[in-house]
Amino acid sequence: MPPIQMIRYYCSGIRDSFMLEEDMYKDWVLLAPQFGGFSYNLSSSTEEDFQEVSVGELVICPPGTLLKRKVTSPLSFIFIEFSSERTYSHGKIMIRDIQRLTSTFTYLRHLSDEPSDKNGTYANHLIADLLFQIEKEQEHIPSYQQDKTDPITYRALAYIEQHAFGAHFQLQDLAKELGLSASQLTRRFQQVYKLSPIAYATTLRLQKVRSLLVDTDLTLEDIAEQCGYQNAFYMSRMFKSKIKISPSIYRRTYRF
Repeated sequence: MPPIQMIRYYCSGIRDSFMLEEDMYKDWVLLAPQFGGFSYNLSSSTEEDFQEVSVGELVICPPGTLLKRKVTSPLSFIFIEFSSERTYSHGKIMIRDIQRLTSTFTYLRHLSDEPSDKNGTYANHLIADLLFQIEKEQEHIPSYQQDKTDPITYRALAYIEQHAFGAHFQLQDLAKELGLSASQLTRRFQQVYKLSPIAYATTLRLQKVRSLLVDTDLTLEDIAEQCGYQNAFYMSRMFKSKIKISPSIYRRTYRF
């Protein structure tokens, strides 16, 4: 893959709207939710042409194309503008390896908190790797599957995004709604998205915890309640297990 040059990138806090609901860019643009969702279209003025984008999906917009977007649920997103001599698939793209995508976005968010030439070089490398991931995943999708996915696992994905932050989210309830056993659902979901339904729900929850720690003054108890944890103690234990530092230290480190 020819080298890419990162022009700029931005990691948002939680918001209910975009600052600009439409814009046209000189270079390539990638827009992806870290949690929440938005809808978009490219150069169309028809309301019905807006498509929903949720966690695990992203939008690539070619240079000189009008990008329209609207927040559909409280949203934290990553915006990347980059130049490249090659042409990329554009429009909405679903990412199968969500764990790798989440890791890339987490590193980008950390680097954006401490801007420097060195961190800019690291960010450029991460963005190039993300585009490599997208290209390779697209290559390995058979042509008859490129415009659709397993409807059962896609319904599971949507259900998790809708219910992950509720205190009573249970894998058994989701499996029952889809007419599968919990083990069947886990195996099928993992084949498509490279992690289990529970791991995906945990990823969504911890993304939201990180954003609330940095962007709000909520107590740990309030954050736990909003993110689907029984209490702050359990949330903190899970956070430290996955993120490797406590929520309190994370807040002090990454908050301005």
